[in-house]
Amino acid sequence: MTDSKPTTPTTLTTPTTPTIPTTPIIPTIPAKPAIPALPAKHSTHDSADALRIFVDSTAVYTYVVDNETDEILMVNNHYAENYGISVSKMEGRKCWSLVNGEDGERCESCPRDFDPDGAGAFDPGPFTVESYNPTLGIWGKWTGQGVTWVDGRPAYIVTVVDISEEKLLREELSRLAYYDKRMGIPNRAKLEKDLAKRPAGNYCLIAFDYISLRYINDAYGRSLVNVFLDTVIDWIRSFDLQQYDVYRVDSDEFCILLDNADMLSASGLADRLNERFHEPWEVQMDGETTSISCRVAVCVIDGRLGFNNTEDLLAIVVRTLEIAKETGVVSIYDKNLDAMLKRDLALEISLKSCVHENMAGFDVYFQPIVDPQREKWIGIEALCRWDSPEFGRIPPLVFIHMAERLGVINKLGYWVLDTAIKTCSRLGLHKIDGFFLDVNLSPSQMSDEALINRVLLSLQKHGFPPRCLSLEVTESQDLKLADYSHTTIERLKSLEIMVALDDFGTGYSNFNNLRNLPVRILKTEKQFIDNIVTDDYQKFLMKVLVDLAHAADMRLIAEGVETPDQARELLKHKTDYLQGYLFSKPLTIAELKNHTQKFQTPDPLFAQIKSAPLELE
Repeated sequence: MTDSKPTTPTTLTTPTTPTIPTTPIIPTIPAKPAIPALPAKHSTHDSADALRIFVDSTAVYTYVVDNETDEILMVNNHYAENYGISVSKMEGRKCWSLVNGEDGERCESCPRDFDPDGAGAFDPGPFTVESYNPTLGIWGKWTGQGVTWVDGRPAYIVTVVDISEEKLLREELSRLAYYDKRMGIPNRAKLEKDLAKRPAGNYCLIAFDYISLRYINDAYGRSLVNVFLDTVIDWIRSFDLQQYDVYRVDSDEFCILLDNADMLSASGLADRLNERFHEPWEVQMDGETTSISCRVAVCVIDGRLGFNNTEDLLAIVVRTLEIAKETGVVSIYDKNLDAMLKRDLALEISLKSCVHENMAGFDVYFQPIVDPQREKWIGIEALCRWDSPEFGRIPPLVFIHMAERLGVINKLGYWVLDTAIKTCSRLGLHKIDGFFLDVNLSPSQMSDEALINRVLLSLQKHGFPPRCLSLEVTESQDLKLADYSHTTIERLKSLEIMVALDDFGTGYSNFNNLRNLPVRILKTEKQFIDNIVTDDYQKFLMKVLVDLAHAADMRLIAEGVETPDQARELLKHKTDYLQGYLFSKPLTIAELKNHTQKFQTPDPLFAQIKSAPLELE
């Protein structure tokens, strides 16, 4: 007579070690399968003995626990030995007492506390839990399966694998991936991960950017700057804040993520941060105190506005910080700013589309440069204009800055250069004695290794002589003329191509080492001209600029001349060239073609300019 078979037979096999999950301490319970029963042998006693032989043969911690009472029904020798007690003393105890002590409570990750269906019924599905066992001093992975015990009770058979080394390795990899190597605080990747887990409206984000950290690093050294950055973070952490963290998003950009915060409190913290940087920081290093002054741009982002993804949010942070840099105050990203930046985003899309679609909507205009000694036009400056199909005429300062930010400025700039050279060549302007074409180059173009080849290609293609070309560059806070490639400047000079420095005397360009500047032409900004007729200081300053240029064997172009009185004043100081609406507005190619005689014929306007006696100084 053969033994009867159970409805759902289960064959016990050696448990396999499951794959380590990426998200720790989270049980996973699939749909309910049929509860497997232990195989029926000659008797209940025989079945338990067979299971004990099996579990004792493995090097994996194994035990069986009653689903209702948490009582350990069976445990293998390996598990008992590591607890330092006998199998008989472990069996019969509550399973959680091995971790939390006899007076403890059920483990937080107990599978009995997870009820996917809400029915309160025994769930036999497999589960996996990672947690720390303080008694054994290990991180373990508990893998369990619901079974029917030999006497019919619902139970779990559980295996435990020591994953302490894997846990440490994962933590180290996480630290490298999600934390700044030097400062030890969360980085951009961690911020993106944390933001992705937050629902809209549940947070505020404060971002601050060190405006002049590069120059502070040059002045004080990297070591002191590192201590300075740590000092600022320690100051922020001294606030009585709840549920926040500080992230290093870039080398000089940081974010404070505030959970469950409103815009009023977040804005107050941002104002406090901004005001603190109005005072110097006292930094301690190697027993010495150094006073460091630094400016920051600060902005606040309202999480209630909602964002498509973290990439869009961080792009908005960059844009909002730019506004803060321009205004010098904390920039608040609210509904109004949201609407403005969305319009800017649409404008950016339009710009990129036009640049990549044969420069649709772009045109090159030309404004004459006048030689007051000859009383004729002597040169022209090429100016880019853009009519967006969606937004109409866009100011150059807007779309040029946008093109730089979007990385399309080189393509746009080389198109302007080629169009201007082609126009001048077709009109035969290069045949006029002394004529020169002035074309603006972006800092990106001046740093481009292909610049020389691109310029030569356009010159050769259109038969335009290099001596008639002047490439105009502008200094800025972040880029001085000395930073440009020395090889590039010398190569341009060897080709007889002139280099002009725009906005000389304003902002970031200065008089230091003027004689050594690798340029032949200096251009002054309109602000030097506006009040020159009535402002004695501007008169004196213009005289100094002209004298300095001539002493360095350079020529000076005064831009922004709008009235005969201004021109008359500039002639007193022997300004080399004049440019402005007094002589001509920027002209289209067709308009320029109709005015080429002005390069040959004296401008009658000079009779009016010179009608009053010139008091040369």
